[in-house]
Amino acid sequence: LWHALHLADTTSSIGGEGGLQNVSRAVARLGKLVNQWGPSYFEQQDDFGDVSASSAVAAAAGVASAAQKMPVSGGWAYTLPLLASQQYATALAYLAEAGGGLGLLQATHVGVLMDAAGLSVSDYSNASNAPSQTLVPMLVASFSASLQGLDAEAALKYLVLLSSKGKFVKEQVQRLLLETRQFETLAGKLASDGSRSNAALDSYFSKSHVSSILADGANVAIQSGKPADAAELLVLSGHFGALFTLMNRELAAYLVASTQEEFTKRQFWFNAASQFHAIHLAHGKMYVQNALESEGRMSLGNTFQLLMNLVVFFDRCRENQWEGAWVLMDNLNLLPKADSEMTVKVEAFFQLDNCVKQIFHHVVLAAMEALCHLFRSLRQDGAGVSIQQQNTIDQRLDELRTHARLLVTFSRLLNL
Repeated sequence: LWHALHLADTTSSIGGEGGLQNVSRAVARLGKLVNQWGPSYFEQQDDFGDVSASSAVAAAAGVASAAQKMPVSGGWAYTLPLLASQQYATALAYLAEAGGGLGLLQATHVGVLMDAAGLSVSDYSNASNAPSQTLVPMLVASFSASLQGLDAEAALKYLVLLSSKGKFVKEQVQRLLLETRQFETLAGKLASDGSRSNAALDSYFSKSHVSSILADGANVAIQSGKPADAAELLVLSGHFGALFTLMNRELAAYLVASTQEEFTKRQFWFNAASQFHAIHLAHGKMYVQNALESEGRMSLGNTFQLLMNLVVFFDRCRENQWEGAWVLMDNLNLLPKADSEMTVKVEAFFQLDNCVKQIFHHVVLAAMEALCHLFRSLRQDGAGVSIQQQNTIDQRLDELRTHARLLVTFSRLLNL
C-alpha cells in the first residue's frame, strides 16, 4: 500500500522525506475513511446486522452489545480493508466480534502471530501509533475461555503464548483453574511423600512458579467465597501453613451451627479435615509437620487438633452424651481443675489462636451445660441407694460443684 501510494504521489519523483510524509498522510487518511465508511459499506447488505467498528472495539473490550447477525464474509470483507490501511487493532477487534467463534479463532491467531513477529497491533494514524497493550491478551484470554469447557490443557496452551505478559498470564491461569476445577489435570496430585506430581502447568512453569500460581489462586478462591477450592489448591501448592489457617478458620466458624446450611458446612469441613489427617498426617508421615516447622507455624497444627476435638465435644453435647462430652473436655485441659491452676489456664487461654478465642464462650457454656446435666442426672440416680453408694454419689456431686465454681471464676477472669 505504501509503495502504491508512493508511486501515485506526484511529488514522489523528487524523492526524499517529503514524499514519505505525503504517503504517511495518505495512509492515515485512508484508514480514517475506512473507519468512517464502516462495515456496512463493505459487507453484503442482505445478511448483515448493525455492526460498527466502534461497537466491535467496545465488544472486544468487554462491553455488552445487542444481538448481531454474522456477515456472509465472516467479517473479512471489512477486516481486509482495515488491515490494508493498517488499522490493525480495529480489524482484529471487528473480526472477533462479527465473525463469531471462527472470527475469534482467526483474530486470535493473527494477533498472536503479529505480536510474536514484533509488529505493532495498533491503528496507524498520522498523530500517533501507540500499540494496543490489551487487545491481543484479551483475544487470547477470550479464545482460551471458549476452549476450557472441552479441553483445559488446550486452553492453557494458548494462555502461555503470552509469556511476556507475566501478571496477566498468571491471573488467567488462576481463572482457568477455578472455572474448570481441573486441578489434577492442570496441577497434578500429592504423592504419599508429600511431593506434587507433574501436570500440564509443569510443562510451562517451574515448580516454584506453579506453587506460587496455586497459592495465589487459593487466595482468589477465598475472596470469591470458594474455600473448598482454596483448600485443594493450597494442598497442591505445599503451603500447609495457609491451609491450616483456612481449615482452622472454617472449623471454628461452624463449630456451633444453628441452621441446616451451617450444619452442612460444618460436616463438610470436619470430613475434609479428617480426610486430610488420614492421608497426610497419619501413619508416621512427617512432611506436613516438617513444612509447618520450617515456616515456624507449628501452633497451627495444635489449633487444628484442638478444633477437631471440639467438634466431637459439641457433637456429643448435641446428642446428649454428657458424660462422654465432659470426659473429652476434661482431657483437653482447657479448663482449671483446681484453684491452683487458675492462673496457668488464664495465661494458656491468651496463647490460643484467635479463631479459638473468638468462640471460647461457646465452649464454656457447653461445658457448664454438661456439668449441669451430669449433676441433675447423678442426683436423680441417688434416690433409694445404700449409704455407701450415697457417699460415693455425694463425693461426685461435690466434684461437679467444684468444677462449676471454677468454671464461673475462670469465665469472669477471661471476661467472656
